[in-house]
Amino acid sequence: MKPTIIAAALACALLAGCTTTAKQSPIDDLSLQEGLVRVDSKVADAVYRRPEARMSTYSKVLLRPIEVQFAKNWDPSKDGSALYRMNEPDREKIKTELADLFHETFKKELEKGNYPLVTTAAPDVVEIQAAIVNLYINAPDVSMDYAGRSKVYTSDAGHMTLIIQLHDSVTGQLLARAYDHRAASGDMWQWTNSVTNTAEARRIIATWASALRKAWDASRADGVNPVPPPG
Repeated sequence: MKPTIIAAALACALLAGCTTTAKQSPIDDLSLQEGLVRVDSKVADAVYRRPEARMSTYSKVLLRPIEVQFAKNWDPSKDGSALYRMNEPDREKIKTELADLFHETFKKELEKGNYPLVTTAAPDVVEIQAAIVNLYINAPDVSMDYAGRSKVYTSDAGHMTLIIQLHDSVTGQLLARAYDHRAASGDMWQWTNSVTNTAEARRIIATWASALRKAWDASRADGVNPVPPPG
């Protein structure tokens, strides 16, 4: 990934809970410095675009590998309990599986809109860079034997934040950037494990992917730059 999205992701990760309002977001300063303008959006916490950019010239996608970062305050040990001991390989496994799920879901949704994924830059190819930050998973179920472990109930499966950028794949020019924070759904206590966590992650990522595809469809029809995801 280019330094710009890493900087935005780190800025977001430093904010407790990655909260935002309609007037302020973690990507504001960086986006304005890079010549982007903020646009109204009902599908994301914050959306910026380059005024002169046109998405109607793009028909294919170069989807870069996604970066995943856990929330700074994420502690699976549950305040010192031995119940959720997790080592570095477990953390990396979660990050890798989430990145794979993101790629699979976006690929499926974009191809639904006739935007095939490619591996090389070209004038009709838009490059997508993305980072999931502040990933917080409640009661993670890892491949370990917990002595005396019983079912663990939580109010939700956690939350995560997406920062996504669209670039011209040839020139590298930044076309748009969006930021969105999403929490797991459900208002009942549930048994949270790897299955339910994956289902929640898939639902959130599918929402983001659908929003991008629909915005791209609309922008190509109008010949203007999209209001990008998430939504």
